[in-house]
Amino acid sequence: MPFRLGSTIDGYEFIDIVESSRTEVSYRVKNLAENQFELLRVLQKSSQDDPQRAERFLRESKVHSRLLHPNIVRFRRASVLREQLVITTELVEGVPLESRLEVGRPPVEESLRIIRAVLAALGSAHEHGVVHRAVTTRNILLTPEGEVKLGGFTFAKSAQDPQLTAVGVPTGDVHYLSPEQIKGSTELDARSDLYSVGVVLFECLTGRKPFLGESQFEVMASQVNRVPETPSSLAPEVTGRLDAIVLKALAKDPAHRFQSADDFLRFLNASGDTAMTNSEPAIAYVPPRASTGPAVGEAERTVTSLGITAWITFAGGVILAVLAALVFLRV
Repeated sequence: MPFRLGSTIDGYEFIDIVESSRTEVSYRVKNLAENQFELLRVLQKSSQDDPQRAERFLRESKVHSRLLHPNIVRFRRASVLREQLVITTELVEGVPLESRLEVGRPPVEESLRIIRAVLAALGSAHEHGVVHRAVTTRNILLTPEGEVKLGGFTFAKSAQDPQLTAVGVPTGDVHYLSPEQIKGSTELDARSDLYSVGVVLFECLTGRKPFLGESQFEVMASQVNRVPETPSSLAPEVTGRLDAIVLKALAKDPAHRFQSADDFLRFLNASGDTAMTNSEPAIAYVPPRASTGPAVGEAERTVTSLGITAWITFAGGVILAVLAALVFLRV
């Protein structure tokens, strides 16, 4: 049963509804005891009767409560109001990056600033053993003061948490899912989140997602099989260095991506804050041979000035197409 606007329940004054879906309702509330506004989310009755949905809601509160970082939406508390499960968090007054992109792509400098903040947030989460699993432009919030906040921890999971989603059934926005998520892997790690950050970076730089399709199936097939275009082919002001960073983040094999948020940040910082000119030599990631995985700490030595064309020639192999077909037939 929804809470009535204007009512006060257990110290929360219900101001208005921020968002409503078939699974939950989000309210703007005032915490009277602490004299501050918060976001209060409550499961819809139908979702509370679903054991898996209720367990995910409880798991989210346990995972999110461990994370304290200036670029992560701050968790307040989990409780029960009138026999309904609720979670309260910091109320971020701002807009999702998704909405910002609807009015046009940001300048390169702004895009990099946003991505750096997201990587800082994820680095902290990963240090606590938490994989976000749903990094999208919808879950990245921008405040009028220029702050960047990562939210949307509904699917976040730590290593010790039980598997709540059936194997082989991907969940979330397919445009941002890593290939291993689409394949239904139960062994997701930080590199899956970094792939999703690569998708967001591509979208910020070009104004469109790297993989499109007329159906979710087509998008998922592209995530697994297809090499993305270079951002500079869609936005000429983007440098070859940024091209290489995006393509490395979007590598199909996790072993060929950045291995940590810190690695991603280091390469991003080395690219500089401005697009400048595309006349400087492009750098491209050269994956190791299949028989030898990259040694820890070798990431920077695998970046070389071979040019974007050479990278695409390598990455254009279609062996994964056969594997993907088998995966989708199985699912």
